[in-house]
Amino acid sequence: MYGNHWIDAEGLDDWDFSIEKVVGGFIWLAFSEEEPWKMLCISADKSTVFDCKNGTVSQTECEFDENERIALCSDLRDDMLTISGQYGGALPQTAPRGERIESVKRSVFEYGKDLVREEVTFIAKDGRHQVIYEGYLPYIYGFSPDGNYFIFANDGGLTVLRRK
Repeated sequence: MYGNHWIDAEGLDDWDFSIEKVVGGFIWLAFSEEEPWKMLCISADKSTVFDCKNGTVSQTECEFDENERIALCSDLRDDMLTISGQYGGALPQTAPRGERIESVKRSVFEYGKDLVREEVTFIAKDGRHQVIYEGYLPYIYGFSPDGNYFIFANDGGLTVLRRK
């Protein structure tokens, strides 16, 4: 943990924290194409809509098919949402304005087991590199389709950064 956050975003001058929330049993997320500031989060307990622009979270009803990786949500205007998460799919690793994410995975032997650790680096549009996470494999991370939000989810919870 980095200070009070799951990622180290202190040096990312063009970004600030929008939402940081514990999500027990995180499974899937999906961004709305119609309302790109809204994100559906599906966990083992419930489904919620994150309003990444306003920093709010509200419970919702949704149906999803994890084999097809699609969802329908009563509170989003989209006909169909493409879900991604720890069991498949991915978020964009490059934002339209030029930021990008790179990661390096390495095997380690800890606690009597072979484990995998990952280092995630955020590369700003001016080329500056900043390691934002180093630890055990996160569930998913990447940019919203419009590039105005960055999402990082691990077993601790979900962080949303918003472009300033």
